[in-house]
Amino acid sequence: MLLASDAATLDQIIELANEIIDECPSCAGTASEIVMWANEIRERRPGHEELTDLIDAACPGLPNDQRTHLIRGLCAFVRFAES
Repeated sequence: MLLASDAATLDQIIELANEIIDECPSCAGTASEIVMWANEIRERRPGHEELTDLIDAACPGLPNDQRTHLIRGLCAFVRFAES
């Protein structure tokens, strides 16, 4: 179950992604994926493989070191949301 502060973080991510959708049509597809994944995190905890797929879909061509840091950060975020 999410704590109030965890839910607020997800709400902020969704709100920001929705602002991106409204203000940047060329970024709307990626922002929509962010909304989808934030809702998935809220409902269930995606694993490392799913988070890797998210990063690969949302950030194609990302340098490997940045990709690794981003994946690790998302994994930590999901672990934090579980506590």
